[in-house]
Amino acid sequence: MWENEEFKMTFKEDAIHEYERVILTSGDCNHLIPMSFIGENNKEIVYYNCSGFASISTFRVEKTDDALFIIEKVLLILSNIVEYLITPAKVTLNTDTVFYNQDSGEIKIAYVPLSGEAVSLRRNLIKFIAQLKADVKDGNGTYLDKVARQIHYGNYRIKEIISLVGLLRRELYSQTNASS
Repeated sequence: MWENEEFKMTFKEDAIHEYERVILTSGDCNHLIPMSFIGENNKEIVYYNCSGFASISTFRVEKTDDALFIIEKVLLILSNIVEYLITPAKVTLNTDTVFYNQDSGEIKIAYVPLSGEAVSLRRNLIKFIAQLKADVKDGNGTYLDKVARQIHYGNYRIKEIISLVGLLRRELYSQTNASS
């Protein structure tokens, strides 16, 4: 993904639909990292304009509240990109494709499409939460487990999961402030 300080990927020529390409290159969907495409030998090289952003993998997300904040923002992005005809289940979610701007606190996603059996929003979110939880050091990882369990066992819409994450953030805030 990272090569010579550039975030780029190579895809099969038909991995990204034409209507997706129009949205992704225009920058109209400000929730996703803008992309540029170069076709070459039945492949496409995609360059991502990550200026001002760094992937979450470069940060240590040690607080549960920070992890819940990231999850909440990612879910909000996924709920909004459907307006641009991007299917949330096709978006790769991991600490390399989710980006953070430290100055503004803004989160964006680099659109890397999933295909075949990998297309599962539920499985994708649970793996992403597990990646975030791996760095959490504050002893409150059970909040992340609650979110993952609700996603795994429940049949909730993205907006309902956003509400759950918000509720858990408030609960965590109350718990940590009551004990201090």
